[in-house]
Amino acid sequence: MLTTEDLYTIEELAKEKRRMLELGMGPLGDNLFKVLRTLGIQLIQIPFSNEENESDNPLAALYLSSKEEDGYSICYIGLNTTDYWDKQIFALAHELYHHFESSDPFVLCRGLDHSSDIRELKANRFAAEFLLPTEKLIHEIKEKNRGNHDLKGWSTNALLRLIAEVHCDYRLPFKAIVRRLLEAGAISKATLENLLKIDARDPEGIYYTLGANINLKTFQQLNSRTNLFGVEGENLGKLIENYEEGKVSLSELSDDLSLFGKSLDDYKLMEKADSEDDDLALLFEEEED
Repeated sequence: MLTTEDLYTIEELAKEKRRMLELGMGPLGDNLFKVLRTLGIQLIQIPFSNEENESDNPLAALYLSSKEEDGYSICYIGLNTTDYWDKQIFALAHELYHHFESSDPFVLCRGLDHSSDIRELKANRFAAEFLLPTEKLIHEIKEKNRGNHDLKGWSTNALLRLIAEVHCDYRLPFKAIVRRLLEAGAISKATLENLLKIDARDPEGIYYTLGANINLKTFQQLNSRTNLFGVEGENLGKLIENYEEGKVSLSELSDDLSLFGKSLDDYKLMEKADSEDDDLALLFEEEED
């Protein structure tokens, strides 16, 4: 379990990073991808297939930091795109904690809903706080509850409508929002346990129906699996920049691009490769003479 000091430190860290990145206190949602670009983190989207015995503890994401000889660090986040869109967003925020705080160059994250590892619990709390700051959540509650942040008298249906609104606006998964309500002191532990019994992904269920009526397009997107593979165009451009700055060789760049179904020719670099081959051949000829 996290201590009171842990919770305070994480809340302050989330505030500090929001200020540093000039994000204000409003919803981030899909803008989290822009945050990664601002921080220079390379996002790799891969539909990881989990083994049958790992189905209850699936791979959510991984963080990798590689330090080159000149001290330059290249940071990557590998994101499992077979997961639901809202859980992908949460996983990205989770990995940001490792980027900001971890000294470990490689972190593998599984089962974010059930982790008991202290480092993972801290990363989960940071993700929740970064995506939905406590003070912002309390403000949202008071707006709906006549200035009172205590929701203990609300019906289940009313709570689900509030959660669905927050879900669509802030893009956190259902369970993460329910836990945030408890953390903010808005609901009791018993209410938390009852809400967590609800299958929020069931298209025929009450929560899904309420969410779809609030914002059909957004709610369906959050409950969809993207199964994307590859990297953003800007990140592929970064690979090329690394070559142009002498951080990787042309052959290394070719290998890196091939991982994402791209080639040197896609970026008009084949002529350069041919030129380097010609120069190498000429060098061998001169040595033979």
